[in-house]
Amino acid sequence: MIDKTVSVSLVVPVYKSASTLPEFYARASATLDQICNDWEIILIDDASPDQTWCAALTLHEKDPRIKIVRFAKNKGQQHATLCGITYARKRFVVTIDDDLQCFPEDLPLFIDLLQAGSHVVIGKIPKAEKQHSAWRNLASRLNQKLISKILGKPTSFGLSSYRAMSQQVAKQLARYQGSHPHVAAMLFNSVPVSMMANVTIRHASRADGGPSTYTLGKMFQTLSFLIVNYSLLPLRYVVIWGFLVSASSILFAVFVLLRTLLTDHVVPGWASLAILVSFLAGNILLALGVQGEYLGRLVENATDLGQFPIIEEHVE
Repeated sequence: MIDKTVSVSLVVPVYKSASTLPEFYARASATLDQICNDWEIILIDDASPDQTWCAALTLHEKDPRIKIVRFAKNKGQQHATLCGITYARKRFVVTIDDDLQCFPEDLPLFIDLLQAGSHVVIGKIPKAEKQHSAWRNLASRLNQKLISKILGKPTSFGLSSYRAMSQQVAKQLARYQGSHPHVAAMLFNSVPVSMMANVTIRHASRADGGPSTYTLGKMFQTLSFLIVNYSLLPLRYVVIWGFLVSASSILFAVFVLLRTLLTDHVVPGWASLAILVSFLAGNILLALGVQGEYLGRLVENATDLGQFPIIEEHVE
């Protein structure tokens, strides 16, 4: 049984949602009214090219519990979600997309688990119910496998953008000052898996009937945030590759030297040039890998770029 004295911040990154925001507000507010007396909805308009900001402004004027923030430049779902989290002030913070593929009516499932002691609850969509395109499902599986490898996520633990967290966790995420956030990775860096829970949720087609605005390019961009900014795997693979090439170049040098000494197959200058080029190439890769390892650590510790190009907000 949900204690209605709890308070909830619902964070919603919005993009090209002028036609669906009124329905989203009606369903989300009705659900929030059922489970708590103190709530807010934070809409982050990611520089939509349509009338989304006007629709959000109308909702804010109708209900001051709707807080709205507008980006001057499109930054993507991860930035918009994190921006909304920094504005959240209630006890529990929930993130959900604006397309109504995930059901606002499932919100009580998340609050139940948070009240039971979990600090992070993530929605898990059964494979049979996913309404995404084939390429997006493939990219989602790749994202989940990478998070398992990089951050130790259990393979059976499902991920989605429908998630809830305690205010303590939200404050940890809000302290992030880097330029490439990946919310799921940040959650696994902030909370042990033992304090996280999965909950099965429903999934539907987009409310506007159109294609997803989450393009293949944006998906690869999000994956690059995860791979480059939350792991040193590429750099370490380069180091391994450098060792392999160096070892191969040494073996090749021995082969060329023996061939030159023991046979009559000699091209003037070829032996020394082949040995020099192959050996130096391997060592260059090795040196670049080592330097990259240090550079990656410096970037992790010192990144302090502007995250949110906010041009307008109404949060009071």
